[in-house]
Amino acid sequence: MAVPLRDVLEATSGKLVSGPDTVTFSHLYIDSREVKPGGLFVALQGEQQDGHAFIPQAVERGATGILCSVAPAGLDRPAVIQVADTRRALFDITSDRLRRHHLPIVAITGSAGKTTTKDLIAHVLGRRVRVRKSEGNLNTYTGIPMTIFETSPEDRVLVVEYAMSRAGEIRELTRIAPPNVGVVLNVGMAHVGMLGSVEAVAAAKRELVEGLAADGVAVLNADDRRVRQMASAARRSVLYGVADDATVRAERIRLHGLDGSSFRMRTPRGEAEVFLKVPGQHSVSNALAAAAVALQFDFDAPAIASALHGFNPPSRRMNVVAGQRGSTIIDDSYNASPGSMQAALAVLRMAPRGSLRVAVLGDMLELGEHAARAHADVGGLAKESADEVIAVGEYAGELVAAARAAGMAPEHAVAVKSQDEAIARVKPMLTRRTHVLVKGSRGMRMEAIVNALKEGA
Repeated sequence: MAVPLRDVLEATSGKLVSGPDTVTFSHLYIDSREVKPGGLFVALQGEQQDGHAFIPQAVERGATGILCSVAPAGLDRPAVIQVADTRRALFDITSDRLRRHHLPIVAITGSAGKTTTKDLIAHVLGRRVRVRKSEGNLNTYTGIPMTIFETSPEDRVLVVEYAMSRAGEIRELTRIAPPNVGVVLNVGMAHVGMLGSVEAVAAAKRELVEGLAADGVAVLNADDRRVRQMASAARRSVLYGVADDATVRAERIRLHGLDGSSFRMRTPRGEAEVFLKVPGQHSVSNALAAAAVALQFDFDAPAIASALHGFNPPSRRMNVVAGQRGSTIIDDSYNASPGSMQAALAVLRMAPRGSLRVAVLGDMLELGEHAARAHADVGGLAKESADEVIAVGEYAGELVAAARAAGMAPEHAVAVKSQDEAIARVKPMLTRRTHVLVKGSRGMRMEAIVNALKEGA
């Protein structure tokens, strides 16, 4: 939906200093390299770069409007809107869009599984209503406004991730867009390097529960002690998991290797058998979170089960794809944390009997002083799940040393210096009985390894 200039001026109390006064904006951008014709470019001042320096590039790429605190000279084509603080103006635009559309917000946070659970929730709710969801990594104080800017009158619910890298960031997001349903999946070591401890990570995730809308409900993982304790901060909460007191509970869980899982789901609105195409015990937990959210939108158990069965995981998140020479690649390359590494290795362990199981593991980032120990822990787990371990990154040595200390022969646990070296080592192992897990943090670009090993590469 095109947003008229007058709405932006009204929301920000901005001043149109040059350009036409009748333009509309189709998208909002904070990165000049991504600007497309018809977009509004917001020149943010960051710690390392000032967006005002990239206004000419945004104009060259077809920006219809420029939102800035220092108006550039000599621009007559785009509408130039001057405000006192572009960051504050970004938040004001977001709040204004929400006021105009009155969309209920479902927000998800957690140390692992946010994106898959977001997509699960959007998929289930999308069976009945039009859902607007955050795409890719648009889950920060800049990404969420970009998503909300594009809402339209046809949208009925907004499903977004609330990510964080520092204390107070989720609180800030809830002030911009208070969630009606807040989902907390788990608390682990992701971002512990920035926050200092797992307890500090838990406190940062708790900000989502504390920032719920007045009528909001917290959807909490009953099987995670730190998450369960967040119920004390909520006016209303729902527990999900395998715990006996979970409101949405899975029973008789059966894991079917790489084909997925099945379980009996019990809810206040009936019971149903669920067949999930996404492998792993952790996927059952994510599905229960989606079910708990769907209950808030008047779904019953059979409708939820039907929707869950039709879900396919998003790109690079536990995708089982065909590899060269008939091999199987488990592509979980999008991101990694200690918790998600453990879950992914558990999936690799479920490869069919007689398989050659290969784990290609990249560094887990943002762990600070905990990094060496965390990678060593993963190395110990890898020994139980893989026949071959190939590690790449700064902490590859720690991971491999731990795998060898756990009993893996040195020739089967190897640290390499590059992705190309990892690819060269894996390729001769590829046969019809080979299953390869590829996983690492986003900054490690592990998808390049997947692309080199896939069928037809």
